[in-house]
Amino acid sequence: MQKNLRYFLIPVTLIFALLALNVFTAKTVVKENLAAFPNFSTIDVNGRPATNEIFAGKFTILVLWVTKDTQSRQLLQTLSDWQRENQDKLQVIGLVGDVKSTDAAEKISLARQIMADCPVPQLLVNDDMAAFLSGIKTAPTICFVNPYGQLVGQPVSGYEIDLIKKEVRRLMTADSPANIDKSLIMKKLAQ
Repeated sequence: MQKNLRYFLIPVTLIFALLALNVFTAKTVVKENLAAFPNFSTIDVNGRPATNEIFAGKFTILVLWVTKDTQSRQLLQTLSDWQRENQDKLQVIGLVGDVKSTDAAEKISLARQIMADCPVPQLLVNDDMAAFLSGIKTAPTICFVNPYGQLVGQPVSGYEIDLIKKEVRRLMTADSPANIDKSLIMKKLAQ
């Protein structure tokens, strides 16, 4: 009887150990999602300087797009119209993924022409953003940056306007002062 019990307890113990290891790993992944956007110093399509300070104080919808994608303009315009409705709470910023700040003037001019009527600031990529950009495989990809310069939530790929708006609302609610205070209290209780 004890021999049979041993054959049952060993596999069950191993399964519980693996599940416990998975739980600890999952907590680590969640902490990594609150990574700061990489420090950068770049220019926009009009030659104005821009740094991480552009994120300070407002929730940001960051849209990575490329000049070959003609539909990104419509996405940015729709998000820009939504931004006007929520002006004091959020901002939309474009990030031209295939035009570097060191590229020739003609290439930068093309990006400026594509977004001529769109009031959203359009930043040019540079080597400061290489680590961030290496994880992005499609365009457009929409990322979310909280008012403290941290990447939050899950990126959205494609033209999913309703999904983008839903994720923004969820993240802005989670980032409200009341929820932050509640989160801090829970962290202190857990210690």
